[in-house]
Amino acid sequence: MIGATVRLGWTVAVALMSVACAPSVGTQSTPIDGPGTSNSSSPTVSGSPATSPAASATSGPSSPQGARRRWVTGYYAGYERDLYPVTEIDWGSLTDLAVAFILPRPDGSLDLSLYADEAEGLALADALVDAAHRHDRLVIASIGGAEMRSVWLSAASVPNRSRFVANLARLVTDEGYDGLDLDWEPLEEVDGTILLDLVRALRSALPDALLTMPIEPVNTNLPEDLSIYADLAMELDRLNLMSYGMAGTFEGWSSWHSSALTGDQSSAPTSVASSVRAYLSAGVPAARLGVGAGFYGMCYTSPVSGPGQELRGATIAADDGTMSYAHIASSYATGATPRWDDVAFVPYLSFADATGPEGCGYISYENERSLQAKTAYLASEGLGGIIIWTINQGYIADGAPAGRNPLLAALASSP
Repeated sequence: MIGATVRLGWTVAVALMSVACAPSVGTQSTPIDGPGTSNSSSPTVSGSPATSPAASATSGPSSPQGARRRWVTGYYAGYERDLYPVTEIDWGSLTDLAVAFILPRPDGSLDLSLYADEAEGLALADALVDAAHRHDRLVIASIGGAEMRSVWLSAASVPNRSRFVANLARLVTDEGYDGLDLDWEPLEEVDGTILLDLVRALRSALPDALLTMPIEPVNTNLPEDLSIYADLAMELDRLNLMSYGMAGTFEGWSSWHSSALTGDQSSAPTSVASSVRAYLSAGVPAARLGVGAGFYGMCYTSPVSGPGQELRGATIAADDGTMSYAHIASSYATGATPRWDDVAFVPYLSFADATGPEGCGYISYENERSLQAKTAYLASEGLGGIIIWTINQGYIADGAPAGRNPLLAALASSP
């Protein structure tokens, strides 16, 4: 999920998403194997982050019943652990933590190393689970990541499914997770049956676990059959849109925002609102649908200097993993005046010439105002919550103690 190569229905398959783009890292692995063994004009939002695991879960097939709270799920990427110490996590802003990624193997076993060696990966997972539970937050294991479709298909196949489900169930029970996040990317239409069979098997094996799945945004120029998601929503507690990195230098496209709330058009056919409408129309209940916010930006090179412009040879020089919010704040925002798009409800930075380490002419990103607009939108549509890719990239290590997590703080302060 994220960090990502995403299929938005376009023919060029290199889009820039993130819950999931884990880098290819050669590491030692810790396997699990064997049976049994994640503008100001907007309406006001009501509610606040949950203060206990039970309060943070949406009522669903297995979730605690009672008052529902908007979820704020932050993805913590193991390969970005040096960016964000566990001791610095702003738990007051989160309801849930998703640990990314546990990697499935084709035979249904699991790699638990979190892009480290065995000991470090297990220690990091233990620290995250323990810290989340000490702060009365849920913690889920995010399984998969970008470009792992072939692995998912093999692990979830009939010969391997029982082993895969048993290993995932053991991961939850033995390691103390409260549930699973199934990051199957890319998900093709033909994968629907095998995915649904896997989800039903997991629900049977883990009736009390929180089961979630990140899903791709929609290209309005190339709508797809989303009917499988209504069936998945009957088994899963949450489906969360990876609504970030929704731009690119594709033929026929103009420059666009990473996470426009509204304002999509034929030359920029993505927005949070258009994707939400598509999934709601396909039968996904609003209360089980969430949207995404990227704590990173996208850097277009010159001659592009803002959204809605002809590309004229411009490229995207950097995005997820490089253009973190912290990097934008330190290398680009100082001395620059943030601009605001009143149609898309997002900020951007514009430069007359190539600027900064990446030579940017236009930077699309999230700030406190855009996050508050998104949470207001959640309330207006009755949606379930928001996911963040990744909380590591939003942490400003050299900031004042009270200002090191400004984006998370904005979510916590949203009404």
